[in-house]
Amino acid sequence: MYETLHKDNLHLLQPVYSDDVVFIDALHEVKGLPALEQYFAGMYGNLISSSIRITDVQCGQSKDDSGEGVAYLTWDMTYVHPDLANKKPITLDGVTKIKFKDKVTYHRDYVDMGQMLYEHIPLLGSAIRYIKRRAVS
Repeated sequence: MYETLHKDNLHLLQPVYSDDVVFIDALHEVKGLPALEQYFAGMYGNLISSSIRITDVQCGQSKDDSGEGVAYLTWDMTYVHPDLANKKPITLDGVTKIKFKDKVTYHRDYVDMGQMLYEHIPLLGSAIRYIKRRAVS
């Protein structure tokens, strides 16, 4: 589903996510399926294009008493935003933690905000790339 999701098929979320899902990423926290659909509609609506490729999936049982399953997905997303990187494709690596019973109840994305956004903003991007180079030399 994640590899085919876009602004015109967000109905695909309904059979996968619970009505009271909690979604967290580096910029937002939303609660409930309607809020998640609205968030994704805004996110995908702001992009010229996007694609996600799942690179690995690890599943297990949550170590708390919830009885939920837990999965970790590693992925990369390539997207084009009209206001970033002169409309050139940006590739972002990420990890997602999902908890689920019958449906997904918790979804948290972990990403490098520099890679996602900051490095592609004029002036700020140059400063961040300079700091990163200095940190490893």
